Amino acid sequence: MRYLIKSFVCLVLFITTSSFQQSAQSDAYAAYLSGSMQLWDRTIQNAVAQYKSSGSEEDRFQLALAMYGGLSATMKDQNEDFFNKYVGDAMDHLDDMVDGDYRAAECMAIKSGIYGFKIAYSPWKGMFLGPKSGNNIEDAMEADPNSAIVQKLYGNYKFFTPETWGGDREEAIKAYEKSIALYEGVAGSESDWMRLDTYAWLGQAYQKAGENNKAKDTYLASLELEKDFNWVNYVLLPQVAQ
Repeated sequence: MRYLIKSFVCLVLFITTSSFQQSAQSDAYAAYLSGSMQLWDRTIQNAVAQYKSSGSEEDRFQLALAMYGGLSATMKDQNEDFFNKYVGDAMDHLDDMVDGDYRAAECMAIKSGIYGFKIAYSPWKGMFLGPKSGNNIEDAMEADPNSAIVQKLYGNYKFFTPETWGGDREEAIKAYEKSIALYEGVAGSESDWMRLDTYAWLGQAYQKAGENNKAKDTYLASLELEKDFNWVNYVLLPQVAQ
């Protein structure tokens, strides 16, 4: 009887944790599609509450990923107040998970991306934050090159970094392509905003390389996943047509 009770409790905890993870992913997906900072803030606060309640490292990872999404969303309108609200906590969570070797490669990749955001807000910091971003993404690639998240963020690093400092558009394209292929094998990725974002940046990388037909095909493929992907519908696809 004691064994049955213990098994039942474990099953309930597993179902509860899995349900939250799906909910967190869905909340972030909705925030990404809307571009609403209010929705990103709500998503992060819900993730904070869940992590405080469970203490689960996976819930902590979902929290850090939601924070990364919110920080990324600030780039559009340079919402530095929102950025400053969460950037410190995001890095603290990521550092702790790297130290604890929990999804360390993906955490290092996310850290690399956040260093990139910091540089975007303060370009003069690039001389010392750039190497930190590069070291984190290189370590992440060495640790787990078969992570869709790692490949996606490696693509970002190569796409946004100036060529003089190691940027490489062709490498970015290869990384984005590999990330998309890897996402196809990830359960639940149909509601993962990072997957959609990869299509958007792969299309832009193709455009920068003068491969507009490939860019168009990439954007159309993203719309097969999400017909209401308005960044693609109203911004990126029209740019290809021009």
